[in-house]
Amino acid sequence: MLYLLITAEFSENIEKLYVADTETDPAEYSFKLKCTKCGELAEKVIHFNLFEKHENSGSKGENSFTMKCKFCESDNSILANSFEHSLFAQQAEHSNNDRRKKFGLNGNKTDINSYAAIMQLDSRGWDIENFFFNELPFKVELRTGTVMDCQFDEDGTWYDYDDESGEEVNIVDFKYKIEKGK
Repeated sequence: MLYLLITAEFSENIEKLYVADTETDPAEYSFKLKCTKCGELAEKVIHFNLFEKHENSGSKGENSFTMKCKFCESDNSILANSFEHSLFAQQAEHSNNDRRKKFGLNGNKTDINSYAAIMQLDSRGWDIENFFFNELPFKVELRTGTVMDCQFDEDGTWYDYDDESGEEVNIVDFKYKIEKGK
């Protein structure tokens, strides 16, 4: 099982960051993949959401994404599910450590408690080479309760201004990583 983890540095007036992702308005997650059987990179960036599922052909279960490797012709798939909803300013205080431990994300890895595991990926035949976070719509909740739209630059930064409080808000040093777990 793979987990998509995110972290960032928030200005003091930000409480949390989360993906604007609902069943009525699903977010499209974009990845660059590599086949684990032959090592060939998929030609295109792939996109899928957490709500649309497809039945496996010839077996039980469902997937978020299925594609045949063009080089070795193996049928590879990914089943994606939400894991933790938000990245908080004080992430370690909001992490469900029992749940993380159950799934092998218990903080034994370097600084993992400062990351939010926003997605669980049951990947069969694909390694994730890149996650295109700057294409994903995020929401930022301020300590005042105001919610703002957030679209990151390619360098992982976002700047805006909160008219209600008269303060600048920003997120810098947005990072992601893919971790193996249970």
